[in-house]
Amino acid sequence: MQWIKTLMVAILTFLSPIKGLVLLLICFVTFDTIMAIYITIRTKGWKSFTSALLRKGMTSKILLYLGTIILAYMVDVYVMGGQLFGIPHLLSKGLASIWIYAEVKSMDENSMKLGNKSFFIIAKDFAHKITGYKEEIKKIID
Repeated sequence: MQWIKTLMVAILTFLSPIKGLVLLLICFVTFDTIMAIYITIRTKGWKSFTSALLRKGMTSKILLYLGTIILAYMVDVYVMGGQLFGIPHLLSKGLASIWIYAEVKSMDENSMKLGNKSFFIIAKDFAHKITGYKEEIKKIID
């Protein structure tokens, strides 16, 4: 039994540099799942929600995402020597960014099912307004 604890500590120690990526991915998957549950209940009612479907979907997604992140981390460490283009764990960070983008896109699609505008359109409009304010402030200063 002691060797199991030792093995778990060794694995967790090895993965400690990417614990932030792992936690971030788990948070995004959880938030997307909660949002999907809300949309399903809101549009189809309580009877359409099943916990087996939720458990199967969330578990498989987390295992896929975390498995690929851990594999990318191992490639980073053992093949790339821990750095790529001078950035530590670039492959792991890049892959985590792709998975996070996929989750944000899924949340965006769920939000649009309720009739809301796309997150990306809202962000684009916000950036456009901010640049407009910046130009107005420049005119006032000059």
